[in-house]
Amino acid sequence: MMTKTITLEEYSIDNHIDDHVEKEIQDCFSTEDPKCFFVFAGAGSGKTRTLINTLTFLDKERGKSLLMKGKQIAVITYTNAACDEISRRLQYKPIFSVSTIHSFLWDLIKSYQADIKEWVTQFIQKEIEELQEKQVKGRGGKAGEKRAEDIKKKTERLAKIETVKKFSYNPNGDNVGYDSLSHSEVVKMSTEFIATEPTMQDILTAKYPILLIDESQDTKKELVDALLIVCEKYKDRFIVGMFGDTMQRIYNDGKDNLADCIPDEWVKPVKVMNHRSANRIVALANSIRSTIDGQKQQARSDVEKGTVRLFIASTSDDKESIEKKVADFMAQDTGDIGWNDDTQYKSLILEHHMAASRFGFADLYMPLNSSGKFDTSLRDGSITELSILSKLVSPLVEAYQSGNDFEVSKIVRRNSPLLDKEAFASESDNQTKMLEKAESAVESLMNLWKDEKIPSCLEVLKNIRDTRLFKVGNRVDELLTEFSQGEDKKVTALRNALSVPFCELKKYSSYVTDNTRFATHQGVKGLEFPRVMVIMDDAQARGFLFSYEKLFGAKAQSETDVKNKSNGKDTSITRTARLFYVACTRAKKSLAVVAYTENMESVKNTALSNGWFSEDEIYIL
Repeated sequence: MMTKTITLEEYSIDNHIDDHVEKEIQDCFSTEDPKCFFVFAGAGSGKTRTLINTLTFLDKERGKSLLMKGKQIAVITYTNAACDEISRRLQYKPIFSVSTIHSFLWDLIKSYQADIKEWVTQFIQKEIEELQEKQVKGRGGKAGEKRAEDIKKKTERLAKIETVKKFSYNPNGDNVGYDSLSHSEVVKMSTEFIATEPTMQDILTAKYPILLIDESQDTKKELVDALLIVCEKYKDRFIVGMFGDTMQRIYNDGKDNLADCIPDEWVKPVKVMNHRSANRIVALANSIRSTIDGQKQQARSDVEKGTVRLFIASTSDDKESIEKKVADFMAQDTGDIGWNDDTQYKSLILEHHMAASRFGFADLYMPLNSSGKFDTSLRDGSITELSILSKLVSPLVEAYQSGNDFEVSKIVRRNSPLLDKEAFASESDNQTKMLEKAESAVESLMNLWKDEKIPSCLEVLKNIRDTRLFKVGNRVDELLTEFSQGEDKKVTALRNALSVPFCELKKYSSYVTDNTRFATHQGVKGLEFPRVMVIMDDAQARGFLFSYEKLFGAKAQSETDVKNKSNGKDTSITRTARLFYVACTRAKKSLAVVAYTENMESVKNTALSNGWFSEDEIYIL
């Protein structure tokens, strides 16, 4: 039997089977026959590259003409980091407006303050009425007390609304005060305006005739619904392009069954390649996906085989020790010494507090997390007091202790009110005295570490407040007083958190700036790493939306799961399968999955029966 010799060119041709997708997208921007589109792009398919190439094409073909008419191409993506990366790759060209959902919506409506006031007034009135109705019908106890407190706060805010001249909103932090809008209020209000107000629709389509949405599966369902209405109404002048993967929907506020909601007339190109991961990892991803939608990806012909392993351990085991043992085993099994260095692999945990416990900043993190008052700002490190400590004090201390006088001077000159323009203006005749005052403030701060002492974060804040080395804000005065009954819960939580040694702050800062091996399953979407350890620990996660124990058959489905499944709705199992898919597909070369459970055999049997892992890939520790 004769065999055909396959050339390198023929062997690799399948690596280009998605090349047609970009042409299909470009055709949608025809001025004669414009089309909206949804690009189905699985993990590692080069979705971002296709988005960038599409935008580059638009800049070349229509950039000048759009700018001359005062129009832009809008790009919505999920995180600030993604915004920065896309903007950088587009060379910050003015034709593109790249933003997160919240920033995009706020920029669209912020000039219409009268409409905002009317909407907020009606919204708060409705909330109060609903709470009052629940209070009449509901049970007392703590739930009743909470409703009463909410009614009081909303009533007080409603009374002050009329005096508001201008509402404010920060898309990237906490919003406090009766004149501030919450994240949910901005989404509800703006999407309602887009869906129902012809004037707002005209403004949107005139300003942004082209709108592209990255990670569309996690885009707020209200926005998706509103845009579908506008697309239908303005077919000849408004193009929406969505890039996404329904298997990577991991947030509840995304649109259910997004692919089924896309109108038939939309163009729907599909990318089937996975350019990121080794063959074995792609095969695992396909087998996980087979239980949800049956979509398959193809690994590159020139990719290595790769390694996947499942390690099953008891929930009562020493987890730090187990995970170190897993890393050591992976290093030996793969021959990859990168697993011997904990800076060279990524450990994916379910909840931030799991990282806090493992990395040593739990005492700082837990009070803030438990309060439920900080949310986004806790996750990104933007709480004012923590930001001052991590961005100013920590690098100053490090520079001083390492003898880097130049860096110390630079930090103080740039950030201290002791050396700002106002200070120089008031002390123009005696600038030497100013410099001496600044030096004295630095020495006072550094004395807190004298004789190998480790000060608390509160002690550091008190010092820089008293010396005026850095501006700390009015809330610090409250933090430095004793607890009082009825004080703001934010203040209580912050005081408790900041009572910890300063070294915990440094660890927390490293985590939120992604300078540790830890990240959450949800937080790494869109990222990739050579080596990944996926940690599945329901007991420590304490959540209810996801359950790896249910996914792996170690725990029975709840009545709600059964009911939702029969009604075609999401269950904790389908949500977890999607999260598992996202986490596993971050790996390029090798993947270690660590499952903590008391039902080890069930986890093993499910892994085998689903075809996720083979017998020789599973280890019970």
